Amino acid sequence: MNSSDNRSRETVGARSRGPGALLTRWVGDLALGVRLALGGGRTSWARLALTAVGVGLGVAVLLAATSLPHMLQVRNERGNARAIPSHGSVEAQQQSVAGVDPVDIELRNDEYQGRGLQGYVVQLNGPNPPHAPGVDRLPGPGEVVLSPALAELLNSPGGDLLRPRFSQRVIGTIADEGLTGPNELFFYVGLPSLAGQTEVGRIHNFGWQEAPRELRGIEWLLIALGAATFLIPVVVFVATSTRLAASARDRRLAALRLVGADGKQVRRIAAGEAFVGAIAGLFVGVAMFLVARQVVPALSFSALRGGIFAADIRPEWTLIALILVLVPLLSVGVATLSLRRTIIEPLGVVRRGRQGRRKLWWRLIPVVVGVGLLLWKSKSFERAVDNSSQAAVVAGIILLLISVPVILPWVVERVVVLLRGGSPSWQLAIRRLQLDSGTSARVVGGVAVVLTGAIALQTLFIPARSEATPRSSANTELWAGMPATSLTEVDVFRSALGGLVGLGSAKFAVNGQVQDAKGQRVNLELGSCEELRAMVKLDRCAEGDAFYVPLPGATRPSPDSHTFVPVAGQQVWFSGSYGQDLAKLPKWTVPANLRSVDPVKDSGSAVGSLLVTKGAIAKVTNPALYAHASIAPKTPDPQFVEYARNALAPLGWKANVYSNNQDGNDIFLLISRVLNIGSIITLLLAAASLMVVALEQIRERRRALAVLMANGVQRKVLAVSLLWQNTIPIVLGVVIALATGVGLAVLLLGISGRTVALDWPMIAAYCGTGALAVLAVTMLTLPSLWRAASVEGLRGE
Repeated sequence: MNSSDNRSRETVGARSRGPGALLTRWVGDLALGVRLALGGGRTSWARLALTAVGVGLGVAVLLAATSLPHMLQVRNERGNARAIPSHGSVEAQQQSVAGVDPVDIELRNDEYQGRGLQGYVVQLNGPNPPHAPGVDRLPGPGEVVLSPALAELLNSPGGDLLRPRFSQRVIGTIADEGLTGPNELFFYVGLPSLAGQTEVGRIHNFGWQEAPRELRGIEWLLIALGAATFLIPVVVFVATSTRLAASARDRRLAALRLVGADGKQVRRIAAGEAFVGAIAGLFVGVAMFLVARQVVPALSFSALRGGIFAADIRPEWTLIALILVLVPLLSVGVATLSLRRTIIEPLGVVRRGRQGRRKLWWRLIPVVVGVGLLLWKSKSFERAVDNSSQAAVVAGIILLLISVPVILPWVVERVVVLLRGGSPSWQLAIRRLQLDSGTSARVVGGVAVVLTGAIALQTLFIPARSEATPRSSANTELWAGMPATSLTEVDVFRSALGGLVGLGSAKFAVNGQVQDAKGQRVNLELGSCEELRAMVKLDRCAEGDAFYVPLPGATRPSPDSHTFVPVAGQQVWFSGSYGQDLAKLPKWTVPANLRSVDPVKDSGSAVGSLLVTKGAIAKVTNPALYAHASIAPKTPDPQFVEYARNALAPLGWKANVYSNNQDGNDIFLLISRVLNIGSIITLLLAAASLMVVALEQIRERRRALAVLMANGVQRKVLAVSLLWQNTIPIVLGVVIALATGVGLAVLLLGISGRTVALDWPMIAAYCGTGALAVLAVTMLTLPSLWRAASVEGLRGE
C-alpha cells in the first residue's frame, strides 16, 4: 500500500514538473505580479503612475532620437528637389527638355536679424518654364512667391526692415513640398534680366544632389560623443524608474513567502510587476511623443533652418519594434537583478547578514577597456576614419560614460561611511545614505553621465570651433559686394553705402580680370589716384593712367603660369567664364601710358596686377567688374546690417551684405547646434526623472517622516536633511563626471591629433548647472515632503 502511494506521488510530481506545468506556473506567477501592480489600491496606482511617467519620459526621448534619420532624409530630399547645379560645374550644362523653356536663375543666401533667408532670383525666357516644387508658377518680372513663414514675417511689425527688399507683387506661397521646414524663409523673385550677375545658371529642370562632404575626424567624434551622451542617460533613467518603491515591493514579496511562494516564484512575480510598469511607460511615452510631435512645428531651431514638419518626425518601424521589446526586457531584468542580494523571508525582508561592501574591481572594467580601445585607435583615426576605427571609438566612449553610474554607488558608499557628527539634519541625511546609498547614487548617475559628456563635448568644441570659425565674433565690420557692368553702377554702389545713417568707416575697392588671346589672365584694380597711392608708389598720377606692379625677382611669369604681363597697346578682354568665346567678352586696349611701379610696404595684393583709373576704361562697354566694401558703424548696432541691405535693395538683388562674424563651416555649425539642442533635452529629461524618483522616495518614506514629526522633529530639519541627502551624491557625481569628462576629452583630442585646451569657466558652468538641477528638484519636492510628514502619514489603508 505504501509503495503504491509512493509511486502515485512520484507520478503526480513528475507530471507537475513537466513542460506544460512549468509554463502554467510561470504564467500564473507573472499574472499574480500584474494583479499586485494593478490591484493594490491608491498606493499601487500612485506607484504605477510614477513608474509609467519615469519610463515614459525615456521612451519619448528614444522615439524622438529614432526619428532623426527619417527627418534628415526627407528634409534633404525636399532640399535636393528644388536645388540647382553649382555655377560653372559640369552638371550646370543641362540637356534641353522638350516643351520646357529654360530659366536663368541664381541662388541667393541672405539673412534677416540672425534668421536664414534663402531663395532664387529668376529670369523667364518663355511661357513654359520648368516646374519648381511647391510653386504653381515661377514669378515674372516684378513678381514674387514667398514661403508662408516669410509672408507672415513681412506682414508683421517685425518685418519692417525686410519689406524694402520684397516690394514685388506676391502671386502665391510655396507649398510644403517646396520647403525644408514650416518656418523656413524662402522665396522666388522674378527679374527682367540677370545680366551682370556672377553666379547665373541656365536650367531646364529643378533637382540636383551635391556630393556629400566627408566628415573630418573631429566632427565625427563630436557626433559619436554627443549621441552616446544623450542616449546613455535615457537608459539609466528608464532603469532607475523601474526600481521605484523597491522597499514596498520587497515587503509585498515577503508576504507572498508567508503563504508558500518559493524564491523563484517571488522573482517571477516581481518580473510581472515590472512588466506592467514598463508597458504603462510605453503607452505614456508614445502619448508624450505624439503630443510633442504636434508642438515641434511651432518651434524654430537654429540647427535645422526652417524648423521641422510634424510629418517628418516619424520613427523607423524597426527601431520602434526594438524599443517596444527592449524597454520591457530592461525593466524586467533590472527588477530581477535587484533581488540578487535579497532573501525574501515570510516574516520580513532580511539582507544576507550585514550587507557586504560593494566591490570595486568589476566596476573598473569599463574604464580599463574603454581607455584601451581609445588608445588602440589613437594612431590611425586622424587620417582614416574606417569602420573598425568608428566601432572601437564608439565602444570606448560608451564604456567610459557607463563607468560613471557604475562607479558612483561605490564612491558614495565609501564616503558616507567616513562621515560622522554634525547637526540633526546632517545626521539624518548621512544615516539614510549609510542605510541605502544605492538609490541616491542611481538617481544622480544619469545627471553625472550628462555632465561627463557635456564636459568632453565642450573640450572638443574648442579646436573644432577654432578650425571652423576663423573670423572674430567680436568684429562688427560688414562686407558688401556687387557685380557691376558699368562705372555708373560702381558709383551707385559707393553712394548707397556712403549715405548710410550711422556709418563710421568704409573702405571701397573695385576689382576685375582681363585676359589675353591665349586665355592667360591678370588681375585689375580700379580706383582713384588717391586710392592707388595707398597700394603703390606713384610719382605722378592723372585720370586715364594705368600701372602694372611686376612680380618680384622676374619680369615675366613662368611658362606654365596662367598669368601674363600686359604691355602698352595690347588688346585684352574682360574675363568671363573659362573657355568663353572672346567675341562675347568686352574688349579693351591697354593704355599707351602704362608704366611699371613698385608696391608700398604691406600691399602684397597689388603685386602682379594692373592698376587703372576710371578714365582708362571709361570707353569699355559692359566691363566685368566687382565692387566691394568693408563698412562699420560708428557704434555697435545689431540693425546696421539690415540698414545696409536695404540701402542696396534698389540695385535689384545684385548686391550682397555679409557679417564678418558668420561661422565659416556649415557642417560644424549644424553639429554644434544639434548637440546644444540635445543637451537641453537631456538635461530636461534628467530634471524630470529626478523629480519622479524624488517624489516616489518621499511617498515611500512618508510613515517614517510622519513619525519623526510626531516626535518633535521640525519640518525645517527634515527639509535640510533632504537637501543634504541629495547634495552629497551630486557633489561626488560632479567630481567623477569632471575627472571622467576631462579624461575622455584628452583621449579623444589625442586620437584626432589636436592640442588639449580646457575651457574651465564653461566646465564650471556645466558642473554648477548639474548641481543646481538637483537642488531645484529638491526645492520642488518640499510641498510633497510637508504633506508626507503630517499626522495623516501615520494612517494606513
